[in-house]
Amino acid sequence: MKAILQTEASECGLACLAMIADHFGHRTELSELRRRFAISLKGVTLTQLVRHAAALELAARPLRLDLEELGELQLPCILHWDLNHFVVLKKVHRGLGSAVTVTLVDPAVGERRLSLEAVSQHFTGVALELTPSAAFAQADETRRMSVRQLTGRIFGLRTALVQIFCLAIVLELFAVAAPLFNQYVIDEVIVGGDHELLVVLVAGFALLTITQTAIGLARSWFLMRWSIDIGFQWANRVFTHMTRLPVTYFEKRHLGDIVSRFGSIGAIQSTLTGLLVESALDGIMALLALGIMLAYSPYLSAVVMAGVLAYALLRWAFYQPFQEASQEQLILSAKENSHFLETIRAMPAIKLFGRDAERRARWLNLKQDVVNRSVKTQKLSIVFKVANTSLFAAQGLALFYIGAGLVMSNALSVGMLMAFTSYAGTFSGRIFNLIDVFFNVRLLGMHTARLADIVMEPAEPEVETDVDCSRLDADIVLRGVRFRYAEGEPWVLDGIDLAIPAGQSIALVGPSGCGKTTLCKIILGLLTPSEGEVLIGGVPITRLGYRAYRGLVGTVMQDDTLLAGSILDNITFFDTHADSAFAEQCARQAAVHDEIRTMPMGYQTLVGDMGSSLSGGQKQRVLLARALYKRPRILALDEATSHLDVHNERRVNATLAALPLTRIMVAHRPETIQAAQRVVALDQGRLAEDSAAPASQLVA
Repeated sequence: MKAILQTEASECGLACLAMIADHFGHRTELSELRRRFAISLKGVTLTQLVRHAAALELAARPLRLDLEELGELQLPCILHWDLNHFVVLKKVHRGLGSAVTVTLVDPAVGERRLSLEAVSQHFTGVALELTPSAAFAQADETRRMSVRQLTGRIFGLRTALVQIFCLAIVLELFAVAAPLFNQYVIDEVIVGGDHELLVVLVAGFALLTITQTAIGLARSWFLMRWSIDIGFQWANRVFTHMTRLPVTYFEKRHLGDIVSRFGSIGAIQSTLTGLLVESALDGIMALLALGIMLAYSPYLSAVVMAGVLAYALLRWAFYQPFQEASQEQLILSAKENSHFLETIRAMPAIKLFGRDAERRARWLNLKQDVVNRSVKTQKLSIVFKVANTSLFAAQGLALFYIGAGLVMSNALSVGMLMAFTSYAGTFSGRIFNLIDVFFNVRLLGMHTARLADIVMEPAEPEVETDVDCSRLDADIVLRGVRFRYAEGEPWVLDGIDLAIPAGQSIALVGPSGCGKTTLCKIILGLLTPSEGEVLIGGVPITRLGYRAYRGLVGTVMQDDTLLAGSILDNITFFDTHADSAFAEQCARQAAVHDEIRTMPMGYQTLVGDMGSSLSGGQKQRVLLARALYKRPRILALDEATSHLDVHNERRVNATLAALPLTRIMVAHRPETIQAAQRVVALDQGRLAEDSAAPASQLVA
C-alpha cells in the first residue's frame, strides 16, 4: 500500500481513503479527492468518510472494538486516532509470546510501527473497514507531473544550455586526451629515453592544462549565472501564482508547511540545473571511455562493468527506505517549522499562561523526530558513499592484478595498462554519478508533488475583459445565498436575500457563530457562495472579476495585521507613489492623527512586528486609515472598533457617517449599531430581522 501524506491540516480522512483505494487498485490523486469532496477546516467526521467511501464504490463498516481485537479487522482499515485524526492500520504483527505490534500509516508523518501499549494511548476504539463493492473498478487516475509544468517557460534556457554544453564538451576532450599522454610518455619517452620529446610533451600539455583551467572557469561562471537566473524566474513565477490563490488555500494549511513546499524549488533546481548538463556529459563520456576500454581489453572491461552493476543493485535495494525516510523528514521538518513559527507568534500568551516548558518540550519532540529521520537518511548516504569507495578500490586492485598478468603475457604494455586504468576510473566515476543522479531525480518526485500543491492549485478566476467598476453604483444585492464549508455540514448561511442601497450603512448583528463574518467575506469576494450570487451595481461579482471588484472595497477585518514598516507605509499600504497629505487626512478621519503626531518619529514611527509597538486601539485606527486611503466606495468593518474607548468610537462613527460610502459593519457594541441606518440580524444562518433603526434588543 502506497503511503499518501496529507497536504491540508484537516484532510487526514481523505488521505486514508486514498491509500485504501490505492490498495484495492484505484489510484487517484489526493488533490482530485479534495476537489471532489469538500472538507472544511474542522476536518471530516466518520459519517462523512462513509459517504465519501460510497462515492468511491467502497463499502464501509464502522466498528467499535477493544484494543485486543485489532487483529480481527479486515486490513487495511481506518482507525480513529487521538479523537481528531485518522490513520490506516496496515498490518498486525504477532511476535513470540504475547508481544503484538502494529504497522500504521499516519497521513501526517508516514509509516510507523508501534506496540499495543503505544497504540492504546491514541486509539479511540472506533474503526472503519472498507471493501470494494460490486461496482468498484480498478483505475489509475494519477497524473504525471513534469518539471516543465512546474517551471513554466524559462527565458534564455536554450542559449545557456548550448553555451555550457559546448564548454563542457571541450573539457571532456581534454579528459580523453590525458590518459593517452600518460601512455605515450611511459611507452615512448621513458622506454626510449627521449628527454627532448619529454620536454616538448610536458610544455604542450602544460599549455593545454592552462587552457582547460580557463575553460572550466568559464563553464562554472556560465553555470552559476544560469542557475541564479532560472532560480529567480521560477521563484517569481511560483510566488506570483501563490499570491493569486484564494484565501481558503492558506486557511487550510499550516504556515510552516507552505514555506516547506515553496522551499522545494531550491531542492529541484539544485538537482536539475547542474546535474542535467553534467549527467548528459557523463553519459557521453562514459560511452566514449567504454569504447576505448573495449578496444584495449574486453576482459578488463567486463571487470569494470561488474563493479558498476554491483553499485546499481545496491542503490536499487535501498531506494525505497531512503525515499520513505526522506519524505518523512520533509513532513516532520514542516511540522517542526510550523510549531516554531506558531510559538514565536504566540509568545506573549505562552508566557502569560506559563506554557513555555510545554511548548519547548513539544518542539524538542518534533525536532527529535526530524533528527531521527535525518540520521536514517544520512546512514544510508554513508552506506552509498562507502560502497562507492570500496567498489572503486576493489576495481582498482582487480585491474592491477589482472592487468599485470596481461602485461607479463605481452597482451598489453605498461602504458596501455595505465591508460586503461585511467579510462576505467573515468567510466566508473561517471556511471556512479549517473546512477546517483537517476535515483536523485526519482526522489524529486516527492518535491515536485509538494510544489505542485502550490503550482497546480487553481487561482482565483479572473475575467479577461476589463470592466470599469468606477461607473457602477455601490449597491449590493444578495440572491438566495447559501454557504457551507463542506458537503454534509450544516449550512452556515441558508437562503440569504438582502439588498443594500448605495450609501447606506448596515449593522450585521446576532449571536456568535450565526454567520455574520462569513456573510461579510462573501460580500467581499473572499468566499464563494455554495448557492446563489452577489451583485454589485446589478452585475454579478463573478462577471466583474474579484480583483476589479476589490478595488472598490476598503476593509478592516478581525484578523487584519500591520506589516513591518512605518505607520505611513501601513496607511498607504506601501504605495510607491504615496500621498502623504491624503494619508494624514485618512488618519484624522480614523481619529489617530493626534496620537501619531505625538510619537517621536511621527508618521515614520515603526509599527514593529505585526503592529506590536502600537496599542490595540491604535492598531485598529491605523487599519481604518489604511482602508480609507484606498478611496473605497464600499467599506466593510468586522468588529473594527472593538478595541476603542467609547469617545474615540463615537468620533470614528461620526466621521464615517459623513462619508458617501456603503458600509457593512459586523458589530456587537451598541455605539456601532446605533451609528448604522439599518440593522440586519442573523440567527442560525438566516435573516431573523431587518429593521430600519437600531434596536437594543438585537444586540447579542
